[in-house]
Amino acid sequence: MRKLCAELKKHHKGRDNAIICKQLKYAVGMRESRIRYLVSVLRREGVPICSCSDGYYYPETIAEVVETVERFDKYLATLSATGECLLSASARI
Repeated sequence: MRKLCAELKKHHKGRDNAIICKQLKYAVGMRESRIRYLVSVLRREGVPICSCSDGYYYPETIAEVVETVERFDKYLATLSATGECLLSASARI
C-alpha cells in the first residue's frame, strides 16, 4: 500500500501526470485488481488519490479533489437512476 501511495506522490502528482492502471501495475509490481482495491482502501483512510479518464494521480490542488468527487457524485446519480429504471421494468415481469 505504501509503495502505491509513494509512486503516485512522487511520479504522478497533478492531473497532467495521471497514470492508467495498466501502466501503474508495472511501476508498483501489482495486479490491476489489487491496485484498484488499494486505491479504494487508501481513499477511505483519507489519502486523496484522484482519478480521471487518464488514470490515477495524487492531487496538486483542491480543485482536482473536487473534480474527482463531482465525477463520483455523477456516477452515483447515474447508478441510482439505472436502479430505479430496473425496478420499474421489473413490474412488467
